[in-house]
Amino acid sequence: MSRFWPEGLSVNDVQSPDEILENAREEWETSSNAVLTLVLQKSESEDGNAIVIIHAKHAPSNRTATLFSIIHRLNESYPVTIQPRLEDNLPNILKKSYSQRGVGDEVMMPIAMLRKGKTVTNKWVSDTPSEFREKLAEVFNLSVVKATVFNLVSGSQTVSGDNDIKE
Repeated sequence: MSRFWPEGLSVNDVQSPDEILENAREEWETSSNAVLTLVLQKSESEDGNAIVIIHAKHAPSNRTATLFSIIHRLNESYPVTIQPRLEDNLPNILKKSYSQRGVGDEVMMPIAMLRKGKTVTNKWVSDTPSEFREKLAEVFNLSVVKATVFNLVSGSQTVSGDNDIKE
């Protein structure tokens, strides 16, 4: 390819996030022998972005649990971002990894850095369908998602608002 063609861009791969999520839903049903499915709840944010909340549904019990959300602009599929559920209410002793600041970390930071600010990278943003598929596979393998699904299937998941989900 030319050095002027955008890296990782294929005009043959044009699936929207909704189409990719539909494929994921079908895979969940097949892989779980129809015990689990994904419910895709569409909504709109206050600032006019499209939101899809992804829930896991345990078919035998009809219970659901929220896994994560995706957000993109209305009428524009990309860029799209995944918002994983946070483990904030989970004590550190139950997390596989967590960040802990050292005593005086902020005090030791040079004043120039405090004034300048810093660049924040959002690892969950995807610009193309192939990138979204990779990140979607990543989010499904997060500890919080796996634990949520296991608890849902085992019957120990406390689910709020499970009957309010519209498919």
